[in-house]
Amino acid sequence: MLKHTPYIIKIKRIIANALFPLLLLAITGAGNDRLTVENINGNNYVSLYEIINKFNIESTFDPVFQKGRLYYKNHYLVYKPDYSVIIIDNSLWASLNPVCRYKSGIYLPEDIAIKLIESFFPEVILTKKNSAFEISTKVKMPEEKEKKYKEESITRDRIGFIIIDPGHGGKDPGAIGKGGIREKDITLQISGQVSQKLQKALSAIKIKETRKSDIFIELAERAEIANRELKKGINGIFVSIHVNASISNKISGFETYYLSQNPTNEEARKTAALENNVIVLEDKKGKKYDDTEYMEALMLTTQIQRESSLLAESVQRALDANIHEFKSKGVHRADFYVLRGALMPAVLVEVGFITNPKEAKYLTRRDYQEKISSAITEGILNFIKKYNKMIE
Repeated sequence: MLKHTPYIIKIKRIIANALFPLLLLAITGAGNDRLTVENINGNNYVSLYEIINKFNIESTFDPVFQKGRLYYKNHYLVYKPDYSVIIIDNSLWASLNPVCRYKSGIYLPEDIAIKLIESFFPEVILTKKNSAFEISTKVKMPEEKEKKYKEESITRDRIGFIIIDPGHGGKDPGAIGKGGIREKDITLQISGQVSQKLQKALSAIKIKETRKSDIFIELAERAEIANRELKKGINGIFVSIHVNASISNKISGFETYYLSQNPTNEEARKTAALENNVIVLEDKKGKKYDDTEYMEALMLTTQIQRESSLLAESVQRALDANIHEFKSKGVHRADFYVLRGALMPAVLVEVGFITNPKEAKYLTRRDYQEKISSAITEGILNFIKKYNKMIE
């Protein structure tokens, strides 16, 4: 049996890609090649299987984490069932409806299906007729130059929800201070207060906590809770609340972090490592945080990271203005797993050091927790005001 060398395989792919428009024109010449539009729960969807087969797109699907990827030339798309957002060529796109399972297959909302085909195949024309799209190709003049795909930036949408994430919980107590004080209890108490204050101030915005009781939630799932709320025209904020720890009982103070592959300093790297240690308690240790997942997240961070840094600065500024018992340790960058998957402005707040005897006592006091929660709330509200000006 003849074996093809990698070079021959590469040449074949180049030829196939070059001939695709001609092949497509041939099969659509009579106008009879179509994509069926299905009505699912009152909304229009297109079968992903049909798109993949008609356009010869490479695809993979991870059954463990329920994430699919599509590839064609230098284009890629990442989707997840039950999500209303997709990643396509370094940008985030949202629909009013989620990707869904139907008739033992995966179906894309009509607008996402159109965006996929427009991005992967700019030469293709889709014409909607009744319950189907007819496929044809644009007439290309000899002197017309091939247009390069232009990256489109992530669109800014209004803030429609805020996710408050109490760190740790259940079998993961977090850091433990003198006398058995547990981080998971403090974060739950402060987070509950922040949620109540935000709901009172922002009645039109959905406020949601990743946990309201002493339960264990994996780090990746926390970001997923937030991402499921994303829809066309609606963005969100993700705030994870934690308590710090140190081998020195003299260190104290509060600080706010946003995601970066380049930690501000060694102390920031150690803080992230401490919070990331929870993966040893997870069922699929480490797999959710591999390099592929991380690179995928980094492709989106240019704008998200900028907005996250503004959110971090706003929260830290409010804490510094309201908390006088301990000093501000500033805004820092670090690689927190809990922030990696968030497709929105996201920060992690370390409200103090549980290993400092004086600060630990304050952190368990109701009045001090009220001060912290009020400051975090103030910082979030100030960020939203600035954010709204940016999208006007």
